[in-house]
Amino acid sequence: MEGKTHVISFLKKCIEYADASIERKTKRGELEDIPKWEAYRDYTAHALMEVEAGELDRWFPAQQVQLKQSESQIIDLESLSHDMRSQWLTNLASPRPLALIATSSQEGVRNLAPYTSMSVVSNSPPLAIVSLSADRNDRWRDTLLNLRQTKEAVLNFLPISNRLASIVEQTAQPIDSSKSEWEEFELEQLEGNDMVLNEAAFAIFGQLEKEIDLTEAKAKLVVLRLTKVILPGQFDGSEPAHILCQHGLNRLMATPTAWHYNIERND
Repeated sequence: MEGKTHVISFLKKCIEYADASIERKTKRGELEDIPKWEAYRDYTAHALMEVEAGELDRWFPAQQVQLKQSESQIIDLESLSHDMRSQWLTNLASPRPLALIATSSQEGVRNLAPYTSMSVVSNSPPLAIVSLSADRNDRWRDTLLNLRQTKEAVLNFLPISNRLASIVEQTAQPIDSSKSEWEEFELEQLEGNDMVLNEAAFAIFGQLEKEIDLTEAKAKLVVLRLTKVILPGQFDGSEPAHILCQHGLNRLMATPTAWHYNIERND
């Protein structure tokens, strides 16, 4: 249970903090506060013991049920409405990393829009694909129209914060193509890079390599050749990035999670 792992980690940190507070107050001679901290530490330690022993497992969501554990069902995706099919596929193939893709028209109007329908599909050469759809009025998204004109895009990946999640929500709303999301929502660019969000965790630059029609879909698959990455100087490239993701249809969340399993690679 991932939630249980987070609770255990939190309780252990509370105990460490209480011990450190007791030590500080002892050195300062603030002896009247120590019994309160000792009581807090002892109650927290008891809660930790109960959680680790599994006595409170009923408080945590159960693991995903496996096919062998219940009667299976089959859903015909072709028979579903668009909205219902989107709900099923988005909830099942989840989570997906989210990027605010920045593009610019030939006239210099900068666009910024969130996308999760993307993936790095090749390391050598470095290639990514993004699915860009038409809107309900069959008009292609500004991201695609701009890519056709300038061939350039920047994928801004975001750290975890309520502010940045709200920016995702804002930039997901359609505005007139003559207006820029950067100006409408007062977003700041990184100095010297007018397509990089100042608050991004990192950004990957790409150039349009190819545009592919998707059969029977109101969407185009674009192939981007990734050219460079801009990231903080202290970024540890040996660890996965901790970025904002879409989990399910309308939920934004953090990744990676506490649970993990390392696969040994034979290079």
